[in-house]
Amino acid sequence: MRVHFVARALASAWPDLDDLTEDDVDAQAARFRGGVNNWVIQTYLRLKSSLASAGIAATIGETLVPMCVNVAHRDCLNRLLTPYFRSFVVGIRADRPPVFLCNVEVVQNDLQPRTARTAFMNLWPQPGLVARDPARGSRVERMAYFGRSSSLPAWFHDPAWHKALAAIGVTFEIRDTRWFDYSDVDVVLAHRVEAATMLRQKPASKLTNAWRAGVPALLANEPAYAALRAGDLDYIAIDSPTDVLAALERLRSMPAHYAAMAANGRSRGAAFSVEAVKAQWMRFLLFRVMPEAAVWRAKGHGMEARLAQLRSIARQKLASKRFKRRVQLELQQSPEIETAAA
Repeated sequence: MRVHFVARALASAWPDLDDLTEDDVDAQAARFRGGVNNWVIQTYLRLKSSLASAGIAATIGETLVPMCVNVAHRDCLNRLLTPYFRSFVVGIRADRPPVFLCNVEVVQNDLQPRTARTAFMNLWPQPGLVARDPARGSRVERMAYFGRSSSLPAWFHDPAWHKALAAIGVTFEIRDTRWFDYSDVDVVLAHRVEAATMLRQKPASKLTNAWRAGVPALLANEPAYAALRAGDLDYIAIDSPTDVLAALERLRSMPAHYAAMAANGRSRGAAFSVEAVKAQWMRFLLFRVMPEAAVWRAKGHGMEARLAQLRSIARQKLASKRFKRRVQLELQQSPEIETAAA
């Protein structure tokens, strides 16, 4: 009984991996950025002890191990000559095109139609998350964006908008390093310039992390956020700088509403805690992956399996081309993207 995690460049990027434990995920939060680090490295560290308690060895390496369960990000499942058919592969799609070189495909939101070969898993919450300081009360003075700055709308940098924020006593920060520190943040803002096809692949992490931090969120109404929205307290939908200013004025003038949003977020965020995601992973591995892998092992892995891999490679290459073409077309047709580029 074994689950093997696969990631490239471990020797250079994670030379100390053998010495790390689950506690190090939070202690070294800055290292856990990007799909592979969170979907593969973090999952390995989070589950290693729980899997051992279930009688399953968890290992990690740079190549797939034959005849056992392998968990790998799509970025590691695209080489033509690798004999994937010899391993039972759990492929992590993340925000990439579909994965066909796997037995089970993991998707990071619940928007796509379910198939017999897909499974939805929540992404781990932000490692080392520091919640908002309760002593700040219902003040609305500091707003922050948490994440990469590569796809931000042009108005995030507009001096006139920053001047309008200052006029109501609010400062705005693009926090692209300390993603985990919400201690001095009163409002989370998230809006990005991206193709609709790409947005449909994104997780709801900016919302769920804000919930867990106890910070009201102003968010573009992305599909993953909208799918989780159960009421007005979950987040305030915004689509322009004017919307943001109006939302801030509302929160500033209604302290009780601010407090209600923060309390609602803390309540809803419990479903996206480390323990909740760990339980989801363990159910998935023990009650779906392991039984399916046992059936797979009993089958032959000769010429028919090789031919099936060739068909899967062809499907994956075609799906990737279609995905990229669709994204490029949507980017070309978006006036907002043209504005951001200018």
